[in-house]
Amino acid sequence: MQQSTGMCIVNRDLVEDLEPLVGSQAEVMRRLGISWNSWIKIVAGMPIRASVGQRLKERTLAQAAALHGLRSKFPCTMAPDGIDRAALDSAFMLPAANDVGPAVPADGHGLRSVRQAKAFRSCDGATI
Repeated sequence: MQQSTGMCIVNRDLVEDLEPLVGSQAEVMRRLGISWNSWIKIVAGMPIRASVGQRLKERTLAQAAALHGLRSKFPCTMAPDGIDRAALDSAFMLPAANDVGPAVPADGHGLRSVRQAKAFRSCDGATI
């Protein structure tokens, strides 16, 4: 496996489908191998380290059969679990733009909850 470098963004069209795997703040590391802060950035549509994105993708692919949303977005009648894993793998991460995405809210405190991250994403990075 080739080591990724730089930053990436998890495909926004897949984030809601990943939510059932996240669990609570205490469970996200065990289930997905990422920190709560990384999950908040992912929900907000902000760049994360490519190595974190790769780890998330690997854990997601291992549990993809449990996610109905992924089955409906990447159907494959030939696959035992009904998921076109090659298409999911290809669509999972996008390279981050050179400008590294929108800045955190102007209050300087950053995003601390999924609710704030969703609001931030829906405003395309505008101050919340």
